Amino acid sequence: MNSDSPASVPAERALLMDSPPEERFDRITRLAKELFDVDYALVNIVDDDVVYTKSQPDGPRLGRSPRDAVFCGETVRQRDILEVRDATRDDRFRDIAAVTEYGIRFYAGFPLRTDDGDAIGTLCLLDGDPRALDAAQRQALEQLGRWAQAEVRQTDAGADGARADEASARDDLLADGVRLASLAIPHGVVSGDRSGWQQVGGRVVVTLADVMGKGEAAGAIADALLEALQERRDMEPVQALLSVEDQARLDGRYTDVFATVFHAVVDAGSGTVDYVDAGHGLTLVLHADGSSERLDSRNLPLGLRPADVDWEGGRVVVGRGDLLVCVSDGALDAYDSTLESLRMIGDELRAAPDARGFFDALAVKVSTHQVDDDVTAVVLSVH
Repeated sequence: MNSDSPASVPAERALLMDSPPEERFDRITRLAKELFDVDYALVNIVDDDVVYTKSQPDGPRLGRSPRDAVFCGETVRQRDILEVRDATRDDRFRDIAAVTEYGIRFYAGFPLRTDDGDAIGTLCLLDGDPRALDAAQRQALEQLGRWAQAEVRQTDAGADGARADEASARDDLLADGVRLASLAIPHGVVSGDRSGWQQVGGRVVVTLADVMGKGEAAGAIADALLEALQERRDMEPVQALLSVEDQARLDGRYTDVFATVFHAVVDAGSGTVDYVDAGHGLTLVLHADGSSERLDSRNLPLGLRPADVDWEGGRVVVGRGDLLVCVSDGALDAYDSTLESLRMIGDELRAAPDARGFFDALAVKVSTHQVDDDVTAVVLSVH
């Protein structure tokens, strides 16, 4: 990799180096660690001399490492995945600190590039035992890498931040005491987030979609995606997502575009919520008894699912006094940007008099914090 002069350092690298943890990256490394069953899954930012660990699922933060002590300095020189099956048998790496001091044997890394093609980081897997990726695993790592790369490209140096006076809200009372309310604060002129719902007999169909990207192109795709999922109101969530996925493959606008999605069907009579979560992971159920649960999943975002991997659906039951809140990842930036922010959001929602009061407080937080993304929130309450 050629050294960058101070004037040519990619803005994304400068903004991400030494920056605090963010859930938009952590949810990728958390899923990668689980899917590949490795000791570590990391997003690293690579400079001329150091490698900074931006994201790791758990454990003590790794922080900075000398570039020559780890694998990622070589990964950013590659066009594709760098795989090291047993580092003790590889002359390039057998003597680096990651191997000699920390016992790493297996490494696989995907280079993360800016829009200009500069490789500034990696999504990487590390393990203490030698191993090899099969073809399906290499494809899965590439898909996760594309997701991490999109988040790198979302990093915005010139953002003005969202303002509370740009917020729009909606509040509807639906069947059997189910109330749905939403807040939308665009980061720019056009948002890449969309939420919507409709009542169909005793069922309520709810969607929140977050398209990677900003501006009119992302907004147009978000509109189309929301409309397509809501049109499939008579389908169960997994079938609806499969149908939309098939349609998207025929639509040229979806080339190299993907979106995180939460799509649910609520049976208002029984309180059963059937849902599919495509890489979103930011939905929390707050039960009236004080307990809570996050609705996570192992699904990749829509547009990244390998053909041989099935969508996984989920189910939860809500009752009188329960709340369900789903937010886009921009909302987390109004707190500490990590998954802990979702717990804070839940606490503030519980303490608010109603969804509108919660939205007012959230909009103020957005206006007083550095929030460089669209902010969308949906609250379902059962009365």
